[in-house]
Amino acid sequence: MRKNLTGYLLWALLLGTLFLSPGMIGLATVPLSVLALGTLIEPPKGITVVRRISRREVRLGEEVEVRVRVTVERGMGIVVVRDPLPGSVALTEGSSVGVFFKGPRPLQVEYTYRIKPVLRGVYSLPRSEVTTRNPLGTRYLWGLYGEELRIRAVPRVLREVSVIETRRKARISVPETSYSIRGPISTDFKEIRNYQTGDPMKLINWKATARMGEVLVNEFEREGKKTVLFIVDAREAMKIGKESESPYEHAMNLVASMAHSFLRKDYHVGLYLLGAGKFIPPATGPRQLHEIVRTMMSFERVQTGEERLDDAVERLRRILIQYTPLVVYVSNILEGTWAETRRGMLTVRAMGRGKTRPMVIDISVYPTLDPGTGTLMEMEKRAIMEDLEKTGAYVIRWLPGEEETGRIVTRLLGEIR
Repeated sequence: MRKNLTGYLLWALLLGTLFLSPGMIGLATVPLSVLALGTLIEPPKGITVVRRISRREVRLGEEVEVRVRVTVERGMGIVVVRDPLPGSVALTEGSSVGVFFKGPRPLQVEYTYRIKPVLRGVYSLPRSEVTTRNPLGTRYLWGLYGEELRIRAVPRVLREVSVIETRRKARISVPETSYSIRGPISTDFKEIRNYQTGDPMKLINWKATARMGEVLVNEFEREGKKTVLFIVDAREAMKIGKESESPYEHAMNLVASMAHSFLRKDYHVGLYLLGAGKFIPPATGPRQLHEIVRTMMSFERVQTGEERLDDAVERLRRILIQYTPLVVYVSNILEGTWAETRRGMLTVRAMGRGKTRPMVIDISVYPTLDPGTGTLMEMEKRAIMEDLEKTGAYVIRWLPGEEETGRIVTRLLGEIR
């Protein structure tokens, strides 16, 4: 449009000159002078954009405040600052676009807005896009300014879960002496094993050594803090549906909240991701919670194998014998994983020699199904749960659409002492 207007004005000036028409010449000269003056005015330059965020790691549901400071040294005109937001980040307060007018003096302004990640993951806030125009819009500049910012959204952890104290006996107990590889030796015999460098001479079983022809020692349990081991199903079947509604999503929120509660009691907490083969040895302290959450998130979008639970339990045999932990298995158990889950729970019971009762948490999340199919799957689920209870495991179903995470965590912690 500006080019068309300039062309009309030049054509009027030419005609006025040819026909010696002062009115037409004046009609064209005045606007052309204004356009020429506008062309001489530089758009705003010397731009600096500095952004600060209130936190770099948030939990789902928490907000992040973004503070933007814009400085413009030279030029005159309109300044538009725009921060592009990732698709899974919601703007909750303010605006990510700032519009200002730069006059003869340097401009320095600040504004803030708040955002909230919708899904877990690492988000990048790209550099700010800045567009400037002189007052008549005849000249403009565009560029990227500032630094790229990164925000990490982790599963929501229920830090305060109110567990109603009752006088009834809890259904599941963490052994009062959960054994570890450290701590004083107790009087509880565990097994006879081969001699290892550093074993005390008093532990040598001389009768077994003479009979077998190799040095064998008696191993006794070591006293330590209570231990909980989470086995979380990270196979592909757990990642069906939308990311925010998948069984794995709910498993991460549940495990993170329960682990936080156990760690506050100074328990040792460990994690094994079924399918990924990733193991975090039991430990205590705030860093352990961060490591557990980070590990679960890192395998959320990674394709994993089809490892079976009973095979994983065999791989964890040494840990299960040394620590005698409370095993909490979290999965969406269907017909295809029914048998392996049953064998895995029986093996855990055998390794614990009846001292612990494992827990199975079934996250019943179905994709969109017609009523008939949904009813059949529900009947199948009930049959599976009844069969798993016969293994001695404590089985609990969780339908995320029916119970909030806080209620189910409270219920679970109320069953564990």
